[in-house]
Amino acid sequence: MKCPVCNHENGDAQYCERCGSNLKGTHASAEPAESVTHTGPPDASSEYTRWSSTQEPASHRTASRSSSISPMPSPAHDLDDASDNAAQDRSAHSSSSNQWSNLVQNEKVQQAKEGSKQYLSYFISVLARPYQTMKTVGEQHALYGWVTMALFAILTSTYFLITFGRLGADGLFIGGFLRPLLFAAIILISATALIYGVLKLERITFRPKIMMAQFGALLAPAVVTLLLANLMIVISYSFAISLLVLSYIIVFVAMNTVLFHHPLNRIPAALDSMYSVLIANAVLFYVTYRLLYAVIAGLFGPLFSPYGRL
Repeated sequence: MKCPVCNHENGDAQYCERCGSNLKGTHASAEPAESVTHTGPPDASSEYTRWSSTQEPASHRTASRSSSISPMPSPAHDLDDASDNAAQDRSAHSSSSNQWSNLVQNEKVQQAKEGSKQYLSYFISVLARPYQTMKTVGEQHALYGWVTMALFAILTSTYFLITFGRLGADGLFIGGFLRPLLFAAIILISATALIYGVLKLERITFRPKIMMAQFGALLAPAVVTLLLANLMIVISYSFAISLLVLSYIIVFVAMNTVLFHHPLNRIPAALDSMYSVLIANAVLFYVTYRLLYAVIAGLFGPLFSPYGRL
């Protein structure tokens, strides 16, 4: 037997001949240790226990580290917050702009209401005393003169529109509304141009805005006459036509009243004031006749032509 201490070969002796070691006890204890160490495979449970013992602390450390460290905000989250803030800013800006636009609209509506009330009171005062009011108007009333002229043109066009609509004429909107509106405006502009030309020919110093205010003030009775003509179409055509003619006679009267309100013939001229005023009336009459005849012929021509209606 070989001594495990000094490697001396002793045979079957119980003790080593060289070092005196107990060979039986060493052999008995060495064999099981060697068998345990080298003969069988490692226990799976012990291997799992060692692996789990080595892995669990690492995972525990990772979990504790992740719990101790606060999460960092992601870029996508930042973009969402920025888009939300931008949307809130846009909504606030749009709401403020809507409030501002509503405020501006309300102010415009209030201004329109105040202007309409002022014009209505002015129109009533002019209608009660046209000539007296004409002598006291100023440049600030020039806008009222333009409004009165616009009302005269609109009521003329509505008169023809209603009349020819009841007769069943063709091309009602263009021939019955737009053309009379345009022609009535041309007649009024021609009247103001003739007033301006005669006053310039007479070498009279005047202000064009005051002249417009005077002429517009004298057209207030013509506007009321046209309004009555529009209402009387349903009752009587003949009476409505008489009112229409009377309204255009008032236009001639208004033009002559403005002309004679100024001191004519102060300076000797080549043409007497009587003839200059007469020429102005003749020109206005010719323009009125041609335009009204064009409106009436344009609407009634197809009715009386042999191929107008079958």
